[in-house]
Amino acid sequence: MRGVQALFLTLGAAVGVFYPFIAVILIRRGFDVVAVGVVTAVSAACFTFAVPVWGHLADVKLGRPRALQIAAAASSAALLLTLGPVPALVVAGCYVAFAAFESAFAPLSDAIAVNAVHDPRRDYARIRLLASLAFAVATIAAGFLYDRTGYGPAPLLFTLLAAAAIASAAVTPDVERADLRALAAPEPAEATEPAGGRDRRPGRRLPTWRLGSVGVALGLAPRLPAVLLAIGLIQVGIIGGWTFLAVRLQELGANPSAIALSSGISAAAEIPAFLVAGAVARRVGIRGLFAGSALLYSACFVSWMVIDVPALLIATRVLTGVSFAGISVAAVLTVAALLPDRLQATGQALYQTTAFGLAAIVANIAGGVVYGAAGPAAVFGLAAAAGLAAVVVGWVVLPTRAAQGARPATGTTAVPH
Repeated sequence: MRGVQALFLTLGAAVGVFYPFIAVILIRRGFDVVAVGVVTAVSAACFTFAVPVWGHLADVKLGRPRALQIAAAASSAALLLTLGPVPALVVAGCYVAFAAFESAFAPLSDAIAVNAVHDPRRDYARIRLLASLAFAVATIAAGFLYDRTGYGPAPLLFTLLAAAAIASAAVTPDVERADLRALAAPEPAEATEPAGGRDRRPGRRLPTWRLGSVGVALGLAPRLPAVLLAIGLIQVGIIGGWTFLAVRLQELGANPSAIALSSGISAAAEIPAFLVAGAVARRVGIRGLFAGSALLYSACFVSWMVIDVPALLIATRVLTGVSFAGISVAAVLTVAALLPDRLQATGQALYQTTAFGLAAIVANIAGGVVYGAAGPAAVFGLAAAAGLAAVVVGWVVLPTRAAQGARPATGTTAVPH
């Protein structure tokens, strides 16, 4: 378990020294707001296509830790290429490649954690909060460093922390790789409930030649597309806020340390929220946790429409941190409840594809255009509308209190990798 804890700490720190600063780094390198939106949207498109591939490779071919090691090494290489005096087009290409490789971090680490703990509803959040803790500390420290040095050291810091994550992944447990033909085999027609609590109809074989492990996962959990819609709606707002709140703060005169503080405070607020999120889910249901968190985040979007004082905008990030923790735990627990352990990397990859791929494409392209044409209030107003739609859809399709207890069981044990 210490290997899993170290993995979350190092990945959280690696993301923290770079991700909160992407938009302002691009602006410092000569990109305007619309160009930032285009680069981040193209990155999100590559993220969207890459994440399911990583899920399939991890579940079926490589194992989760090995796939994560490859992704960490490749993402570091992409960022190191930007250290030279390269043209803006090359910088954009490196950022797009980075997004494709870094897209493996969250789904594969979540899959490792969900499979490693005894009860995901109780124990997963305690592991996940370590990433938020590391992110908060690393982001704030990096912001003060960049005040003195500029953003030049960011790729080097990311690379050092990614190397530590590679070492941590080498000592993490894993479950057996998925046999898609076995998982897709038809269940007895007389079964009253599908094996493992899955919600597909008995007596039907799932195709394994279409979409690989993704196709099998969607066949095992017919509710999953609607769940992903709810997650995607709130994530459109979250990604839009992530990208354009930093731009808004810079316009209001905030320096790098203030922008870092915005992200760091939000991540710090996630820590106590993760500690209680599992208990809240057990008490009010996963859908109650999701709906309440999305509603609170939407209220923050509305406040950003009218607040023009950097300190007050940063203060609201405490509430967004609490909300984000609840949304994240609800999403991961939903996937854990709907799919067996050998398909957790694929399921978590579908969540990440929707949340940080498809949603990011919409948020960054539309957000860049709307921000340039109508200003920040319009962007944050649309984010709030998407969040309210997520509340409605999530309340209908996410697991209820009665349904969340059944996690598919496949009888696998941890194996060396």
